Amino acid sequence: MASLIATRDPTPASLEECTEALATWGFDPREKESVSHAAHWLGRLGNDREFLGDLLVEVLSGLAPVPRGADELAGGGAQSIMLARPERGDFLIRANIWPAVSDYAMRASGPEAFSYGYAHDHNYDFLTLGYFGPGCDVEDFEYDHTDVTGWPGEPVPLRRLGRSRLKQGWIRHYRARRDVYRLYPPESLSVSLNLVHRQAAQGWLDHYRFDTGAGCIESLHGHGPSETFLRIAVALGGDEAKDLALHFGRTHASERMRLHAWQALASAAGDRQDRDEVWRAAEASGSRLVAEAARRRRGGEFV
Repeated sequence: MASLIATRDPTPASLEECTEALATWGFDPREKESVSHAAHWLGRLGNDREFLGDLLVEVLSGLAPVPRGADELAGGGAQSIMLARPERGDFLIRANIWPAVSDYAMRASGPEAFSYGYAHDHNYDFLTLGYFGPGCDVEDFEYDHTDVTGWPGEPVPLRRLGRSRLKQGWIRHYRARRDVYRLYPPESLSVSLNLVHRQAAQGWLDHYRFDTGAGCIESLHGHGPSETFLRIAVALGGDEAKDLALHFGRTHASERMRLHAWQALASAAGDRQDRDEVWRAAEASGSRLVAEAARRRRGGEFV
């Protein structure tokens, strides 16, 4: 389950000091000592009660560039402010803004833009620290991703762990594709600081939105630009593009990419019979995810 990490050092550290310490030591969420070290420095950064406000004042005054949003690997959404993405070290640091129901951002964008109200996991480990405001209420779940294929509607044995609040100064460790949570809007505007682990294969790792009432996968997350590029190539290209898609559909290491390859080929098929032949081949391609999607497509379902 997501673990609460206690930190006892009251001294502050600047963003530069925190980033350098983490880059020097590294952040490996598989190692307890590394997680403890990372939490220590994230906690010290959180003890600096002025750095984020100072940064935003500089941005608003035109004295500093607008921080980049969370990149495609971090998956943080529109409310994220990138604070550090060093060349050394497999991590990034960002601030997440959590509006209350009454805030204009919430009324303008809706709860979906801030991941409120639905249960989901992540394809990366991260530490999150309550930095400002009362914090979001969080409903926690847990599952074992090794037994999950990933098709919408697939039953998943989710274990409900309770509901809590990320208070100021608290740090929690969420594990990739193990810990699931559902966020609820805070009573007033809040901010958390996240230390996110990055890895080369991260963009190919699926993660999901869950229907906790039915105990199943509701939808697949984690789509990247490569899937879109492949579908455009097949639609606009010739036999070479189709050969590449067929190769990906049969052999690619990412099951999600294999599914998108077959979807691209089906989209380019001439008629219903040709599409059925594509999905028939996909069903026998050796991927459990693709086989289930192909079976449902041949049955007339959209997945």
